[in-house]
Amino acid sequence: MEERKNLLDYLTQIILIFGITLLVITGICFLVGEDAREYSTMFALGSKGIPINTIWQYLMSSACIAGLRFLFFSDSVFKKMSITRRTIGMVISVIVLIGMFAYGFGWFPVNEPKCWMIFLVCFGICFVISAAVSIWKENTDNKQLSDGLKNLKEGKDGSVNRSK
Repeated sequence: MEERKNLLDYLTQIILIFGITLLVITGICFLVGEDAREYSTMFALGSKGIPINTIWQYLMSSACIAGLRFLFFSDSVFKKMSITRRTIGMVISVIVLIGMFAYGFGWFPVNEPKCWMIFLVCFGICFVISAAVSIWKENTDNKQLSDGLKNLKEGKDGSVNRSK
């Protein structure tokens, strides 16, 4: 049963993506900000912080990514597509989107393979962590539902035991 998505779900996703992105970039800024100052507008302040215009760009990219997530993972558009194909489509779309933002806002020199390699490694690490957390959460939710069903079936009078 698919739950219906609403504006609050979409805004929650935007803020979640935005927050995690800012945490990661803040860490990168702290570690390599001074060295990356010439390469990227994201690090124009060196290790002292992230420029305000870059923060707005991240918010805009977070909204786009949340939109792509809705597009690929709700049944409104890709009804018959497998979850694997949806995931691949989402990953490719996000990489293209970040490439457009990198080019348009000078996030990193798009003509330097080294910068793309660093981006793809970072993206890959974040994707693997995200996928692992999603799988863990789904397995935990499934176990809770299974345990709840088992407890319901074991109840003599049909009432649910809520003492946990």
